[in-house]
Amino acid sequence: MGMEAFVFILAANLIFGALLAGLPSIGLPAFGLIVAIYALTFIASLAGDEFNFKGVFVLATVLAIISYAAFILLLKLQFPVWPAFLTK
Repeated sequence: MGMEAFVFILAANLIFGALLAGLPSIGLPAFGLIVAIYALTFIASLAGDEFNFKGVFVLATVLAIISYAAFILLLKLQFPVWPAFLTK
């Protein structure tokens, strides 16, 4: 379980970064903060012994709302919130 959990946590963080800003070199568009948080939460949750879809979905939703409020509304940071192909 130890190495498998490490791989899921590491992959979740790498995928979060790739989805947040995109990877133009391979043609991956920016998917934004909300999609990246959902992906991070679901992938990282696979590192545990149990997987509860409903619980992970609620956690991802709460994290997305809090992150949006903190980073976009309060700190006024400028990075994509929604996928680039939805906002054009």
